[in-house]
Amino acid sequence: MLQVIIASIGYAGGVAIDKILLCKAKIGIKVFIPMLFVLLAGTTAFLLPRFGAVNWHALNTRYLLIFLLLIVVVVIWNKFYYIGIKKESLHELELIMLLSPLATIIFAMIFLPSERNIGVFIAGVVASVAFIVSRLRRHHIRLSQTAKGTILAMLLLSFESILIKELLNVFSPVALYFFRTLLVAVVFYFIYRPRLKDVPFKFTGLLIISACFGVLQMVLKYYGFQQLGVIETTMVLLLGPFLVYAFSFFYLKEKTNNKRDIACALVVVSCIIYSTMVK
Repeated sequence: MLQVIIASIGYAGGVAIDKILLCKAKIGIKVFIPMLFVLLAGTTAFLLPRFGAVNWHALNTRYLLIFLLLIVVVVIWNKFYYIGIKKESLHELELIMLLSPLATIIFAMIFLPSERNIGVFIAGVVASVAFIVSRLRRHHIRLSQTAKGTILAMLLLSFESILIKELLNVFSPVALYFFRTLLVAVVFYFIYRPRLKDVPFKFTGLLIISACFGVLQMVLKYYGFQQLGVIETTMVLLLGPFLVYAFSFFYLKEKTNNKRDIACALVVVSCIIYSTMVK
């Protein structure tokens, strides 16, 4: 469970850096996405010798088709997701992506027989709804063309979790993430044909840090899917924003009167504890 909590922190750090690179540094989407995936694959490659196991004997046609579908899904959702990061404000993007945990839990209940525990499903829905309600406040979603693309990205990201869970029967989390990012990097390279000189040298370090955050988040998330299941991992990932909130309150002494966040954090934690008891 600690691995999944660290993964949620990795996600937050990655989003912040990506926003800086795409908006402040003004790196174009057609350069940013391919270069990021090359760095993701390269970073993950260092983990392969120790953690990159693959059950080649079990890798049949069914798993290959699932993997190909995974690549298509990942290419589409990443394209629209990073367009959303570049063109939408972060709070508008966040409001749409808030629906991802709920969509993931529903997909898991439909497509994964091993996840069909009604108690865990209800706990996941309650935790997701509580999280959405805590974040809505006075914000609203503008359904611009970019926002519609972000909604598609959110749905495909959620569906990707189901494909990952299936493929983890054959691949270790590190091996699956490596082959996923490598193939997606190749696809984006041939689509966009980026040039390395289009990335300002002074921002190369930030791009590498973003890749490190991405590997940290996704590999640990995959381990969560493998060890805890999709629904429980999704619930634990909801703790990330509240860990940041607790850090700012207790360590940075940032005062707040927002009782809604505290109430929601208690609901999410209660749902996680309940889901471990009913399994």
